[in-house]
Amino acid sequence: MSALRFLHTADWHVGKAIRGRPRYEEFAAALDEVVLIARDEAVDAVLVAGDLYEHRAAPPEADAIVFDALLRLHDAGIRVVAIPGNHDSALRLEALSKLLRPIDVHLVPRVAPPEGGGIVELPSRDGSLSAAVACVPFVPERRFGDAAALFEAGERWFLSYAEGMGELLVAMAGGFRPDRVNVLLAHLFTDGAMLGGGEREVSIGLQYAISPSRLPGDAAYIALGHVHRPQPVKGSPAPARYAGSLIQLDFGEVDQRKSVAIVEASPGKPARVREVPLTAGRRLVDVRGTFDEIVARAADVADAYLRVFVRTEGPVPGLADRIREALPNALDVHLDYERPDADSQAEPVSSLRPRDQFEAYFRAQHGAEPSAEILEAFDEALALEAEGV
Repeated sequence: MSALRFLHTADWHVGKAIRGRPRYEEFAAALDEVVLIARDEAVDAVLVAGDLYEHRAAPPEADAIVFDALLRLHDAGIRVVAIPGNHDSALRLEALSKLLRPIDVHLVPRVAPPEGGGIVELPSRDGSLSAAVACVPFVPERRFGDAAALFEAGERWFLSYAEGMGELLVAMAGGFRPDRVNVLLAHLFTDGAMLGGGEREVSIGLQYAISPSRLPGDAAYIALGHVHRPQPVKGSPAPARYAGSLIQLDFGEVDQRKSVAIVEASPGKPARVREVPLTAGRRLVDVRGTFDEIVARAADVADAYLRVFVRTEGPVPGLADRIREALPNALDVHLDYERPDADSQAEPVSSLRPRDQFEAYFRAQHGAEPSAEILEAFDEALALEAEGV
């Protein structure tokens, strides 16, 4: 029996900067790789499991990169099914869906019952097989009641967010058919998933953690987004995977290898899944050592964005600036020295007054106390903000 072939990707976050530095060229290069892999692997469709964009109001530069990739997939005869994640605007994607449908991009902006548009029928290139892709965009906890109202929701739906989402997944799987390649495409957090480090904490807490056992066992494959570290989902009754982000998005993702998943599936059988690595994007690297040791590594890490930890005997005024002169891509510089025990019992920074927070930040960044002139400028800026200027 022939099989349908998919490329599973997620968490593009196009438009995300790092410490104020734009990364459009990196995102464009990563999506170039995705398109080339999809063409080389002759996939029937690309599944995008949410967070196409970093911001709900995406800048035109981000749109240009995303639309270019979608157009090139269309030119290659490859369909796309995509859902919004927690970073995307469902309203915006709903409007775009009408423009993108003529190029075989199926954007499902909101949760809908299987018979009401929640399942996308996806034929293979040769027309011999079809997939039923059940689409579950990200559902914020505050909007879960709106999603549940679309179904015949019982009491169990409202015991907790995780329990309710489990019931919703069961309802979506009710639209699966035995003669189809049944796929769940969802943007959600499963209990036990290893976080990538760059996710938004408010949407990955325990209240959002869905038991992997609640994933539909009659799916040939479960394509997930939301977690940035590529990984299979342990404890799932069907093959399930987080595709991970396209590039290393923040320093929590240092040393992570990024990839897409190539999925082959036939009706009634578990899918076969393999990773294809992605190489685009500048590396994010942690560098540790004394000032001289770190500067000696400049040639080895010239193309990477750096988080630097400098070993010193104590505060060294101006050292962070000297590090950035030698390593222009040093985005974070931390002085690593033994603090007095009293510091460990100091108030958390979040509980300090704004001026004290600024002084703590300045000491951490520069290894010295801010001058009277700098503090005076801060006070003036704070007063202007308070006045709404």
